[in-house]
Amino acid sequence: MMGCGSSMDTNSVIEEPIQSLERWQQGDMDPAAVIEEFVRLDERISKLEATCPGPRMATAEAWVEHLQSQRDSLLGVDTVDMALNPQNNGALQQQQQQPQQHQYRQQMNSEILTLNEIDATTPPPIHQPPLQPLSVTAATIATSKANRGTLLRGNGATTNGVGGAARQANNSIVANTPTQDLANLAINLGVVGDVNKASTHEDFFASLSESALYLTSIRYYTEILEHTKVRLKTLTESYNELNELYVHHDGIIAFISGGTYMTRLEESLDSQLEAARDVRDKLGSALEQWRICGTLLRTSATSATQALQQWQQLAKAIDPKHKIQLALECRAALQAALISVECAQLALPHVEIKHISNRQLLAVKHCNTYMITDIANLARYQHTSKVFISFESNASKASTWLYEMFNKTLRHDFDKAEETVRHLAKTLRDHREEVFTAARK
Repeated sequence: MMGCGSSMDTNSVIEEPIQSLERWQQGDMDPAAVIEEFVRLDERISKLEATCPGPRMATAEAWVEHLQSQRDSLLGVDTVDMALNPQNNGALQQQQQQPQQHQYRQQMNSEILTLNEIDATTPPPIHQPPLQPLSVTAATIATSKANRGTLLRGNGATTNGVGGAARQANNSIVANTPTQDLANLAINLGVVGDVNKASTHEDFFASLSESALYLTSIRYYTEILEHTKVRLKTLTESYNELNELYVHHDGIIAFISGGTYMTRLEESLDSQLEAARDVRDKLGSALEQWRICGTLLRTSATSATQALQQWQQLAKAIDPKHKIQLALECRAALQAALISVECAQLALPHVEIKHISNRQLLAVKHCNTYMITDIANLARYQHTSKVFISFESNASKASTWLYEMFNKTLRHDFDKAEETVRHLAKTLRDHREEVFTAARK
């Protein structure tokens, strides 16, 4: 392979050669200027390749597909049925993509990491067996200029761990019970300040909460999905830009050399560079998975902190309406934290995240389900407070642990691989510049 074959370059994005090459072919341009253009393009390619847009794009594409599958499973949508009924599928997606005025989207947007990497101060995920993980077969995406790699997706039906048998039965109730109506219902039934009334209506409100949280989970999955599509669009643009550079770069090389290696050293260096790029690109795909996981975990920790603050404010509130409002806001923030954790674990299933256990997640979900009727019971309120405090603390610890582990392992390996690629690319560039210059004299 003569050109810069890496970052999963496939077919050319454009067909026309650069103007400098065309002018040279017509004898209107100094050959030295074309060689300078070759060097400039090669340097730009090396710089852009270091961000691994191709491998990252493939990982993001697989993640979008997986999130779509997870959300469709929650919705009870059959993939085959969707394929046979594209109109219904389009209507469903249009409905799900309606703007959501919720703090969770703001948190996700504020937690976006840079294109190149993860920063070193943030939170992590949890183990969620019921969910199907994104299959990461050794975190690999085989990449080459002629072969586009992909990540395999997990298979099977999934749930998000929220809800139970009564879920579907109560969906119609929840659909007709907006948040404010639910708050009014809790106040009218006196469950906010009366322990006995709270106990009497406990199962009823738990059932409503369970179904409401299930529907909220679908909305959060949709928001994460849309957020990921934005990321995918950015990576796709970088990937297309790299392809365009490849076309120009390879055109110059092909014109000068006639499509053959001019020296054995050039052939050897090009072969070594391709192998080094393959290693770097596979690590690059893994970087994107860690980035996804890290972003979601940081969002989870932020939401958990917000939920804890609202829960603690609830103890100081006197007005029942204010208490209910704080409780519902706390419940929403906790659900955002839980869904973020679940998705984070799906994105990086082969990494055992420290500090957060499945048992703790179940405890948080249970408290979130019974939150409204636990407000009036001091003992339960104190118990719930302990659960939330522990979860908030462990979410931050887990996030920090993930980033520390990333910097100690994958970050180091990728930097080493990139340094090898950079060195070989410069050596090959300098050699070609020398050979091309000699050939034009």
